[in-house]
Amino acid sequence: MRAARLYLAAIMVFLAIFAAAIYFSIRPVLEETWPQEAIAGKKIWQENGCVECHALLGNGGYAGADLTRITATTGREELVTFLTQPPVMRPARRQRHPALAREEAERLLDYLEQVSKIDTHGWPPPPFTRINPAQGE
Repeated sequence: MRAARLYLAAIMVFLAIFAAAIYFSIRPVLEETWPQEAIAGKKIWQENGCVECHALLGNGGYAGADLTRITATTGREELVTFLTQPPVMRPARRQRHPALAREEAERLLDYLEQVSKIDTHGWPPPPFTRINPAQGE
């Protein structure tokens, strides 16, 4: 009977240590908060169905570019102009990217800036490029 109690106590101590280890490992994630502007931008992303054509972190559509790091490679004002005064989409001749109001474009870019800060350890990989057999590469 005494051995069973010791065994049970050892299991309880192990479970407590295991639970504490899990809690302290995820605590930084639980405490991380995103700015309200970025949260509003995520809502705009979802309401406009951007994921149908564009990917974030490698997930989403492939008709448009993966926008995970777009704010790191393109100027904010250039992106605002694109979103508020969209050009004709290739290869269409008349279809345009959906236009957003300036405030919506700003919030969407706040969201994309937050996404670009996520440490993805190199994910997604660079786009695949075909090797041209005529060039012998």
